[in-house]
Amino acid sequence: MTHDDARAFLEEMHRKRGYTLEMHRVMASADFDWLKKYTAFIEATYINQRLLDRKTKELLQIVVETALRADVEQIRAHIRIALNEGATPREVLEALETVIAPMGALAFRRGLQAWTAETGVAPDAHQSPDNAH
Repeated sequence: MTHDDARAFLEEMHRKRGYTLEMHRVMASADFDWLKKYTAFIEATYINQRLLDRKTKELLQIVVETALRADVEQIRAHIRIALNEGATPREVLEALETVIAPMGALAFRRGLQAWTAETGVAPDAHQSPDNAH
């Protein structure tokens, strides 16, 4: 494996997934063979079209990563892809709301932070508790 092989592989991964993670870049250098096998698995279960379309898979990914308290940036990447795949901001929010009970309010708040940052929706300043009448 050459540096150019790893770089080309990561570029193709980004094109197919819509993102790459630090883990992918590390493994491209540390164990390129493992990364190729892992990527084949991810493509078979997550990227490639089967019965579920990519939008649905992204909504699932968003709620699972939110429930597991993934980094906000990682959740944002999946929200971005879901939006690009035709999900509306409201659909993403509803997916997060649907799983609030099993995943807990703290995890929901992390997902909501990612959703707000990615969609640009922000609370109205005049409705803060400090300004309530």
